[in-house]
Amino acid sequence: MIYLRNSFFLALLATLSYFFLDIPITTSIAPHSKEFYPFSKGCTLLIFPPLYLALPLIGYLISRFKKSRWTFHFFVIFTAQCLSVAFVRVFKVLIGRARPDIFLKKGIFGFYGFEWNHHFHSFPSGHTMAAFTLATSLSLLFPKGRYLFFTGATLLSLSRIFLLGHFLSDVIGAAAIALIIGKGVHHLCNHITWRHVNETA
Repeated sequence: MIYLRNSFFLALLATLSYFFLDIPITTSIAPHSKEFYPFSKGCTLLIFPPLYLALPLIGYLISRFKKSRWTFHFFVIFTAQCLSVAFVRVFKVLIGRARPDIFLKKGIFGFYGFEWNHHFHSFPSGHTMAAFTLATSLSLLFPKGRYLFFTGATLLSLSRIFLLGHFLSDVIGAAAIALIIGKGVHHLCNHITWRHVNETA
């Protein structure tokens, strides 16, 4: 329940950011973006979505081969990342939100519906989705580390704003969606496993 409540809160923040913060923050960062680039690029590479697909898949294959108890956990993390990537790919096109670069060059801002053009794929942030989906999965496995996981995801995701790849609301909104995906997959996989165990008992 707490994940749903936090997701709703983040969605509200994303909405407020869209109307009141996105443009001021982006225009303030733009003149200094080159200064932030090396550090921000390094941070954004740490949340590269394909990396977050590959690592749990490798972990799953190794643990399955060794018949480890971690097999199920790696499967849950990998499944959550797959859904996260699929959601991002579909909704970026369907929503068609203009990216900061095209706003800064042409003053184009907002949502334009179905768009294949990369410049209109600002929402949601795929890197942020990957980071927060993983943070959610890990926090459900290791509750004591949840503050560390979400703090790391937040700090790394902010790099997307400093690289002018996304607006603040794209990052916050992506985090809200990731919480639901991470928690939903965790709950569903555990529910299916629980039913299977009880049916075969």
